[in-house]
Amino acid sequence: MKKDRAPSIYAKITKLNTICATLSGLILLFMTFSIFVDVFLRYVFNRPSIWVTEVSSYLMVYIVFFGTAYALQLGAHIKVTFISDFFSSKAKRIIELFTSIFAMLFILCLLWQTSRMTWEAFTEDWVSPTILSAPFAYIYVAMVFGTFMLFWTFLFKSILQFRETIKKNSG
Repeated sequence: MKKDRAPSIYAKITKLNTICATLSGLILLFMTFSIFVDVFLRYVFNRPSIWVTEVSSYLMVYIVFFGTAYALQLGAHIKVTFISDFFSSKAKRIIELFTSIFAMLFILCLLWQTSRMTWEAFTEDWVSPTILSAPFAYIYVAMVFGTFMLFWTFLFKSILQFRETIKKNSG
């Protein structure tokens, strides 16, 4: 008898998503603290830092892309349900299947484009045109990783939900 590996793979994905979400939270904590310190330095001592604003904007990319797969895992993404409320449960499942397919296609396009951009940033040594000259490749890699995790989370969550629906209907 063939063992179904999808639940165990999804369990590993959810653990990695939880680690990424925790890392997102820590980055947010660091960013909040550094902005607080910068505001204090700016308005109390009239000595602002030169790096906080730029680094905070780059860290926001990490926060967003490291947290999206976890949000999907929890079902915390925004959904428009007022239209689907008019349909039967079978029609809702079909609509959900089609929207999942379209969402995964969009995510694959996003993954392709962020990968291309990151590769260009690595090969052409893109840096920010600021005093920090931050290498963009290390900022963009968060988009690739986050989108990659979002795709696999979406795929396995959809597979498991679809299988559960089939079990409910046949049993």
